[in-house]
Amino acid sequence: MIEPKHGSPVVEKTAHLLEAVADAKTGISLAALVDQLGVPRSTVYRILNSLAAHGLVARVNGGASYELGPKFVELARRISPGADRATVIEAARPILTAAADRIFESFRLAAPEGNEMMTIFAASSPGDYSLFIKVGSRSRKHVGAAGKLALAYSDYGDIEAYCSGGLESKTPYTITDPEALKEALVEIRRNGCAEDNQESNLGLRAFAAPVFDSEGRLVATISVPFIGEATPDRARAIKREVVESAAILTKAINGKQPLPK
Repeated sequence: MIEPKHGSPVVEKTAHLLEAVADAKTGISLAALVDQLGVPRSTVYRILNSLAAHGLVARVNGGASYELGPKFVELARRISPGADRATVIEAARPILTAAADRIFESFRLAAPEGNEMMTIFAASSPGDYSLFIKVGSRSRKHVGAAGKLALAYSDYGDIEAYCSGGLESKTPYTITDPEALKEALVEIRRNGCAEDNQESNLGLRAFAAPVFDSEGRLVATISVPFIGEATPDRARAIKREVVESAAILTKAINGKQPLPK
């Protein structure tokens, strides 16, 4: 680990630790951090405890691995325009946790950030084989249900600008043709929800629904990703829970549906 000549050793170690936690896709353990950073175990332990006390890191599902904590989202809202995301997250927490408990699926709350969607909260399924959703993860908007929803509720000029930047493929099912994407967005806005049919990852499907603020602007999306084919009844149950949860959250933050275009 290389430290700047006039830097603070503790701050440098903390910064490298946070980067390692952020880079870990499914969380990272204390032992792995010690090996990766080359820092004494006691030092890493103390830094983790301090960061956890401030909400900057958190244990994954209460286990031995660490992920970035909710305080990062609260800090991010101070440099990102738009709705108060900390308020949205706090309102979403009990709604999505209860929904996850009801249908034994993991729920994702994401928000638009430029040309991407960023996961700002996740409620894990209580099941033994729950799908892990990493807070802080990002994806391009045309890739997946949540991002297509954000595009569907964007102005036409913004959609044109997005498409002009190119639509890269993540899987053979990703929509990469601008006209096909625009047609899909019209249908999504008409239906008020979106689906991901292996467009972001092979074998992964999802349903997503929009969350609106008091001005009728999309500020977040709620989605449930799941692996493999679901029976028709199961798919309807997941979709219904997603749509209802988004409507409840919209009401909880005093939001309203946008006017029809």
